[in-house]
Amino acid sequence: MFRIAAGLPPFVSLIPARGKVGTSVGILGQGFSTATAVSFNGAPASHTVVSDTFLTALVPADSTNGTVTVKVAAGVLDTSTQFDVIPIETGFSPLNGTVGTQVTIKGGGFLGTRKIAFGGTKAAAFTVVSGSEIMATVPVGAVTGKIAITTAGGTATAGTFTVD
Repeated sequence: MFRIAAGLPPFVSLIPARGKVGTSVGILGQGFSTATAVSFNGAPASHTVVSDTFLTALVPADSTNGTVTVKVAAGVLDTSTQFDVIPIETGFSPLNGTVGTQVTIKGGGFLGTRKIAFGGTKAAAFTVVSGSEIMATVPVGAVTGKIAITTAGGTATAGTFTVD
């Protein structure tokens, strides 16, 4: 029997390194049998310990791109690479309206939203209410088409908004 003690700290690795809100992500590491918390760039995530070296966690709605942290009895373990959160849209209301109409968009991964577009036309005004809700105003020049939500992690498209 041989044992190598290289003095390396425990590590955390992600499978995959990017995903949508609600996706189950596999996490490889050490000492996970004592895991008490997992967070995606500070946003708490529900997790399941599978073994001492593997656990799964669901990407939370309020997460943003950044490191994933696992709290274990020996301390806190961080990923050495960033996890990218892909936004997801689950619905919006109203389904139609005129220029100036306030539209509520539901989903996840919305913190850090960079742009909202209605049928390809960028909205001049929008407010990120939470990681799972955005309020946007239908812009001048908007045409009937998809609503696109763009964040640092990617773009989500909602169903078709009809401009009256």
